[in-house]
Amino acid sequence: MEIDLAQVEKILLDADVSSTASRGVPARLRVKRLHVSGNKQYSETPGRETATAAMKTAPIDLNWTPGAGVNGVGSEANLRGKSSVLHLTMWALTGRSHLQADVISWVDHVNAEFEVDGVPLYVEFDVNNGMPAGKVEQKVTSGSRTVLGAFSGHAEFESVMGSVMLERLRLDAISVFSKGVETEHTWPSYAAALTVHADKLDPIIGNENTLKTRILQMFVGTSWATVDAQVATALNSLTYADEESKAQRKAAASVTATALELAEDRVARAQELYDEFDTTEPDVDAVFALASTASERAREAQDLSLKLMTARSSDAEVRSHLRAEEMRQQAAAEDAVARRMFNGMTPSVCPRCSTKVTLERYAAEATDHECSLCLHEFDLDEEIAIKVDGPDGDGGEEREGEVDDEELVEENVDPLQALREAVADSEAGVTALQQMHQQAEAKRVEAEGAAVEGREKLDAARARLQAEFELARAQSALETLQNATTQQPIDAADDDELVVLRAASELTKKWVRDDQGPLLEFVSEAIAVLARRFGSTNITGVKLKGNGNMDIVKSGANATYSGLTNGEKLRIKLAAVIALIELGHRDGVGRHPGLLFVDSPAAEEIPEADLKIMLEAMTAVAEETDLQIVVATTHGSMLIEVLPKPNLLVATGTDFVW
Repeated sequence: MEIDLAQVEKILLDADVSSTASRGVPARLRVKRLHVSGNKQYSETPGRETATAAMKTAPIDLNWTPGAGVNGVGSEANLRGKSSVLHLTMWALTGRSHLQADVISWVDHVNAEFEVDGVPLYVEFDVNNGMPAGKVEQKVTSGSRTVLGAFSGHAEFESVMGSVMLERLRLDAISVFSKGVETEHTWPSYAAALTVHADKLDPIIGNENTLKTRILQMFVGTSWATVDAQVATALNSLTYADEESKAQRKAAASVTATALELAEDRVARAQELYDEFDTTEPDVDAVFALASTASERAREAQDLSLKLMTARSSDAEVRSHLRAEEMRQQAAAEDAVARRMFNGMTPSVCPRCSTKVTLERYAAEATDHECSLCLHEFDLDEEIAIKVDGPDGDGGEEREGEVDDEELVEENVDPLQALREAVADSEAGVTALQQMHQQAEAKRVEAEGAAVEGREKLDAARARLQAEFELARAQSALETLQNATTQQPIDAADDDELVVLRAASELTKKWVRDDQGPLLEFVSEAIAVLARRFGSTNITGVKLKGNGNMDIVKSGANATYSGLTNGEKLRIKLAAVIALIELGHRDGVGRHPGLLFVDSPAAEEIPEADLKIMLEAMTAVAEETDLQIVVATTHGSMLIEVLPKPNLLVATGTDFVW
């Protein structure tokens, strides 16, 4: 594959990869002054629990002016503030605080002065409720100051210090791409490598394993280190995207067949359901008309039902009157028989022929209205009339004189006959209404059936519409899957980009190895010499590798850094940093700013006598090399013994450093 030069340059430019490199030239960073004011709370019995009411309060007035070479910050007891001096210095230098919350609450104002290649930088800020707010200034040739940036809050403080220090120390941000995320490490990551903590001895260079190679390359001053880091980040990002795309395509391919089968089954089921419906569209207006007709028929049937109920009630009332009249007339007849027979004789035989009169014939007189002896029919009408008019007939004559002709006509009407005719008429009316109601009910049922059938057609049409929608969705999903399987897969990364970046990575790594090989040889020899000067006399050979690891010859046997004791690691780590500074001092190559902080070296298996040897050796190296070292330890008396007074910030007894 051939790629023209213009395309190569475009790919590198798009990937933020520089096509040129320059050898690192060290810029010298120095701490000139640190002033801190505020009010602190402290216990007179450090190491023991102290009630809040028993805590003492005292003003803070730290005014520290470290000099060139080795400086000592010490006390004769723990928790006296020696490490806080280093943390306050690093806060002002980086904008990032590692102080405890209670210590920050003591601080009201910080004023720090640094120098970069002899040019003063001033960092001044107030602290309110733990939040810093201030400015960064630089001294110009006229002697006045110019503001480089202002800040309010931790994030702004760190951002301002990062932009100021990276530019002046000629350091580049380190981009690292890991697990799909690109992280940019800036000034705080470099500044962390300026401090050697006795309890953080891994890795050899810096304090983060993920950055040890990049930090080493930057401090050694390898020409192509920055470009190699840029290429590695771009290539890792592109490779990650390509692998993610391949993984997605592979995952998609593994489920494509199953997904297609499921989609086809869904279409088949949807089609089968749709085919079950009648495709004839219902007449909505006709359905509504049927519903209206059903309602009208129901109303008519209801009206007839009410009329029938009324007729039946009237019929029952007429029949009740008829029964009452029949019972009245029967009672009158029985009474007449009784009156006719009341004083009569009761012969046991006929006086004419001596025929015996039976009890049955006596009993029949009440029903047959015949004499039991001669079988003559009784004239009951006369008896009934006598009962009505009175026993002597006078009452009847008087009443007749008082009744008019119209009443006489009405009296001639037989009430029983009239009631029977009324019952017949009522029964006929009820029968007619029943027939009409039955016809109306039949029409109602027919109309409601037609309306229900119409509604069912509408419901079926709605269900068919839903089935049609489901069929359309199923067909669309199937078509999408089919198109996805027939289309060419889209590559996440262009082949040309991968080819160019892989080739660039191979070249820059080779150039870095070729460039830093001789430099690492010098640094390795210097580390071995310094380690012996620091008291590890059994270390005869050291080889610092480009990846930040180290091979060691100890007492004639091969060893590694990870296999050393903590005391030996501390000596090697200090020696490695100082050797990098010596490289810049000797050849003007590298990017280490020549500033080193050493926190609590005696905490890791180093007796006071050995620590004194290390301190004296560092003092001698500082006189030979342009560097500034700050050592914080509880061996304050030893610091006083070894270092000059201007380079000391030491508290004796139980006093506080600040």
